[in-house]
Amino acid sequence: MSRPILLLITQDDRTFTAFHKQITNFYGDRISIIHKRDKYNMEDVKLILFSSKELMAGGNYPSDKVIVGRRAINLNSIEQLVVLPKKTECLIVNNAKESTYDTIEYLNNLGLDLTYHSYYPGKKDYKKTAVAITPQAIDNVPKDIENVINIGIRPLDISTLVELGTLLGIDMQDTHFYSAKYIKEIIDLSRELFDSLSHVNLLNQELDAILNTVHDGIIATDDRKNIIKMNNAANRILGLSMKEEDIIGAKINKLFPKLDLQFSDNEPYHENKLVNVHDKKLVVNKMTIMKEDTKIGDVTAFQDVTRILHLEQDIRKQIQRKGFSSRYTISDIFGNSPKIKDTIRVMEKIGKTDRSVLILGENGTGKELFAHSIHHLSNRKNGPFVPVNFAGLPESLAESELFGYEEGTFTGATKGGKQGLFELAHNGTIFLDEIGDASLNLQILLLRVLQEMQVMRVGGRRIIPVNVRVIAATNRDLKQLVQEGKFREDLYYRLFVLPLRIPPLRERKEDIPLLIHSFIKDYSAVIPSIDDDVMQLLLDYHWPGNIRELLSVIQYMTIVMDGDRITVSDLPEQFKETRTSTTPISSDLIEKLKLEGELSDYYQILKCLFEAKQQSKTIGRGKIVAYAAKNHVHLSEQQVRKRMEVLKDLDLIYSGNKGKGSKITDSGIELLHNLENSGEVST
Repeated sequence: MSRPILLLITQDDRTFTAFHKQITNFYGDRISIIHKRDKYNMEDVKLILFSSKELMAGGNYPSDKVIVGRRAINLNSIEQLVVLPKKTECLIVNNAKESTYDTIEYLNNLGLDLTYHSYYPGKKDYKKTAVAITPQAIDNVPKDIENVINIGIRPLDISTLVELGTLLGIDMQDTHFYSAKYIKEIIDLSRELFDSLSHVNLLNQELDAILNTVHDGIIATDDRKNIIKMNNAANRILGLSMKEEDIIGAKINKLFPKLDLQFSDNEPYHENKLVNVHDKKLVVNKMTIMKEDTKIGDVTAFQDVTRILHLEQDIRKQIQRKGFSSRYTISDIFGNSPKIKDTIRVMEKIGKTDRSVLILGENGTGKELFAHSIHHLSNRKNGPFVPVNFAGLPESLAESELFGYEEGTFTGATKGGKQGLFELAHNGTIFLDEIGDASLNLQILLLRVLQEMQVMRVGGRRIIPVNVRVIAATNRDLKQLVQEGKFREDLYYRLFVLPLRIPPLRERKEDIPLLIHSFIKDYSAVIPSIDDDVMQLLLDYHWPGNIRELLSVIQYMTIVMDGDRITVSDLPEQFKETRTSTTPISSDLIEKLKLEGELSDYYQILKCLFEAKQQSKTIGRGKIVAYAAKNHVHLSEQQVRKRMEVLKDLDLIYSGNKGKGSKITDSGIELLHNLENSGEVST
């Protein structure tokens, strides 16, 4: 699976490096982070993270991809600030106006009781102070200030990191372990401050500052379960309207019983416990605070994951609902026959290009499987794969499904309009299955899109550019449809760039045992033995439904078999009809045809009628003459009429009512495949 791309835009390279390291430490290699100087395609970027709002000015960035990071403070720097005397005037220095005021606001929220003045590049007038506080922007500090406190680059807070993962569709299962680690760092720092500072007011001031730097709710209790500290985030998450004096001193097991996680004797902490509080899902972490082997209290930290869960569920539902990704690769194509190997070899070359592909093959040969594989072999494999089946696409809905529509176009239209399948396939592949069934009106619209790579929604007035690769497939003779005026010639040549013919199963019978083994493994609870005569019948069968029919046969036999053995009696109906056929397919029948004329003539007639049957057609003598001529066998209509009379007498074909043409019988199909396997005619 490909990594989502995050474009990280910061004021300077130092901030970029710090953010890059922080995100990488949290998500490992699951996110690909790029710099604005890197070469990239905005369509490939999943999300854009700005370190401040002012960096967005003047940039043409897609609003649905933009997020501005919320910043915390390096906990190790707090101790340098809390030792400053109250009301100390400090110059807050940063590299931009917005980030300077953001730092001041954050420090104010810590409750350090200091006085802050702003300074940033370009500001002429500023308050001259003895102390400057800067998040790594030391070069911007005025030279006449002696005491410079570098609090380091302000990191992203944990809520921003979690939001990144959710918006990028990354599994959030281990997010709370990072949160637990972060809380542990806070607790460790609290212990250090407790040991180093004796003044109670200063200790409380530091604790308040620390607790309010995080977006997690934190409640501290003493060894008797009395609440002694509670940060602002806890009030917000729990939605409390109580006064602070009603909370401090109350027992946590009385006020918030579900947050009072119970420890076992040898368990100093609880991690990632999911509880429901006030209709919210909270993940709770709890740790004991020890001093000289004596318990002095507990710290309970919790996150509101309700919104994150809902957002993640919505994203997953959208992805699952669309399902626009390739499900198969070349490894899903089974076969060792020369024909399938040659087809795969050609497909591998085609897959590496970006040109249109036309997959030709009978029903059930696996055309969609090859389309998925071509997409996966291409440079677009990380993009969407959008299938469209024209055989099942109603004419009345086809245009709006393919090209989308604008809001208010028709009654029942989705609010805000709807993207069409071509738009959804942007930067990926669209698979036009059963293209031969597309109406002439729809063919005109498709041709315009393929030529211009632009779409216009139904009811719309603007052109939308799309970047898609087209793979089409059909079981019909498009060239013949062109001659009949049922398929546009210009669209035919637009699609017929890289044709790929999928061989029918009867031309790759040596693959049948391998396919049978694979299907049994996938669809049967046991691996049965197959009688030799059953396998021979399967190998001799002509398989008009190809691999799809073979799969159905295997499923049928493994369901009706007794025990773990497949016998002739387990074969489905079509094999019973073959075994009881009243017209034997034998060398004697072939010899009879030889006496009546050239064997190749009869083969061409049967072959033409068989292909017409697959397309649910009946055809006349004129079409048979043209078909034979295309295959370099020259027959007159009179010759075709005489040979068809012979075939009719042998019950190999039959004629419909007047003007309805002729059709091949099951016996005729068996004879056709017998001829193909005999080597007596050129196929």
